[in-house]
Amino acid sequence: MSARRKALLWVMAGLALVVVIASIALSTLMDGKRLKELARDKARQEWSRDLMIGDIALQLFPYPQLHAKNVMLSNPNWARDKYLIEATDMQVEFAFLPLLTGKFVVSGLHFDGLKANFNVANDGRRSWDFPSAQAMSSFSLMLTTLNARDSRVRFRNAEDEPLTWQVKKLRVGGQQDLHDVEFDMQLERDRHLLQLDGKIDDLSTLGQPGAVSKGVIHAKSGQASATISGNMPLDISLSNYDVLVNIDAPSTQEFFGFLGMKQGTPAPLKASVTLQTVNRKTDFKDFKLQLGKMNLSGEGQINRRSKKPVFSAQLQADRVDMIQTFLDAGQAPLPPKKVGQLFRDHPLAWHLLVALDGSQGKVDANISALKLRSGIEVADASAKITFNDDRMTVNKFSGKLLGGTAAGDAFFDGSRKAVQINLQMEDATLEQWFKQTGKNITVSGGKMKVNAKITALGKSMNDLAATMTGPVDIQIGPAKIFSPKVGQAEFWLTGLFSAKDSDRVDLSCISARLPFQSGIAEGEGIVGARSDVSQLLTRGNVDLRDQTLDLHGRVRARSGVNLGVSTFASEVKLTGQIVKPEMNLDESGAVGIIARVGAAIFTSGLSVVATSLWDGANPDSDPCHQVFSSKAKTANDKAKRQSTN
Repeated sequence: MSARRKALLWVMAGLALVVVIASIALSTLMDGKRLKELARDKARQEWSRDLMIGDIALQLFPYPQLHAKNVMLSNPNWARDKYLIEATDMQVEFAFLPLLTGKFVVSGLHFDGLKANFNVANDGRRSWDFPSAQAMSSFSLMLTTLNARDSRVRFRNAEDEPLTWQVKKLRVGGQQDLHDVEFDMQLERDRHLLQLDGKIDDLSTLGQPGAVSKGVIHAKSGQASATISGNMPLDISLSNYDVLVNIDAPSTQEFFGFLGMKQGTPAPLKASVTLQTVNRKTDFKDFKLQLGKMNLSGEGQINRRSKKPVFSAQLQADRVDMIQTFLDAGQAPLPPKKVGQLFRDHPLAWHLLVALDGSQGKVDANISALKLRSGIEVADASAKITFNDDRMTVNKFSGKLLGGTAAGDAFFDGSRKAVQINLQMEDATLEQWFKQTGKNITVSGGKMKVNAKITALGKSMNDLAATMTGPVDIQIGPAKIFSPKVGQAEFWLTGLFSAKDSDRVDLSCISARLPFQSGIAEGEGIVGARSDVSQLLTRGNVDLRDQTLDLHGRVRARSGVNLGVSTFASEVKLTGQIVKPEMNLDESGAVGIIARVGAAIFTSGLSVVATSLWDGANPDSDPCHQVFSSKAKTANDKAKRQSTN
């Protein structure tokens, strides 16, 4: 017999002996009852968890594997879900040689009907945290394959409602040392699919602090796709990584559905950003976002090294149409304003500020063209903002609008739902305000100056208006109002015998000094107006609680001989909803009107002529000046003190 054949026979005999020895050892080691007891003891000893197993069977060929049914591993006592893992059918593959020494080295796992319940406690404890593998003398993982189908994963954070995903399929494969790991996963939620696949070069340091590995992950949901590539984080704290993220979504409808977000029809979206994190300090660079017609870019930083996260960002946008941008993002249109109201009852986004509690930061934002919901367009809008917990301070905002400029500062308190605003507006025009807000009346000119310093509380704009406190001063310069209706009203009030055209009103000025206190501004001479033929100075109140006004005043002719209804009436009143006030004669003066008309006839109108000439010649009668006079201020301050006593 040749030496080669002898050697081959010895090898075959040796292998047969190994198999016999292994079979005897495994049959002794792995009878079902003993294996269950061993597994339960180890789970209790090493993990402080309860492990329950139904039927169990061992198969040695073609490789050692264990079949188990109805496997359940408990969660910690504090978790809301009783079990961390539940599996209808479970197959465990073991490395062969370690079994000969009594060690279980798992090389493969296959699940059918898997249910995983991951819980997070209020103090940050996680139900899937286990002692390190080094502490376990007889059990370790060296996975090369992992498969699951028809499974479910549920994630529950403290008291929040759980997030649940159906795992249609999961396939993970790689080298024995966890190199070149490839995966393919299909998740479903509310009938919306998310496909994930990719490759990680080295997973051998998975879970170790600061561990990273080169890799690429692809995600697809409907028409939306995303790619993450670079140095991937392998530790749960995500303390280090350097990745490039690209998103291309002709439609994000399917992805929003997978996240459980009920959105409208979002616009196409493209985005990219480089994220670099070193020791829990993240820089985002070259951020670009295209949503509909809006293009946003910027850079920033998030530092999570201290107890309170600190963030900063510099953002620039070319054009933001507030209505269209929210629609492009999939938000439903806001409900229309109720009849007679200035604002909607829709709650403001106070919850976004509250969500920042426990952090601080700053943001510098610039928008080339901003279109507000009212239709007013702001050019070169900029703001410097700082955050501290749930409080936001706008240290400075500015912009060009309505042909002029606006600037100021503001403060917002999320938990209190409180606002403080200082606003100064210069050279904006009434003409542009009527045009951009879509009013039917044509106006020319009317430069405006606004100075406001107000505070307010409330969850909506209507609530804020109802609690507004502080002065609002408004001054409007010469303007022409082209409206036959308005012109006719002034004609009947001031000029029965006037030859002036009645298709427009030539305003010289409008002034308002509104000292708001808890939503109400009241006093003597708080609103005044002056045209080329008439003038009006009113007293009364503007009430933002019910959004009405009640102003009374005497319309007088500025100069010349003008016989109008106002000459005989004791007063004219402006009342009703602010959005659509009504002008009427004071009913209490009806008898006086008749008497004065009769007296005017019998005296040939001499008293009327004298009154009109005096009003036109007396400079102190200008209501626009009287509104801001020291006399009016003293009277209003006195009235304010009396109202608070």
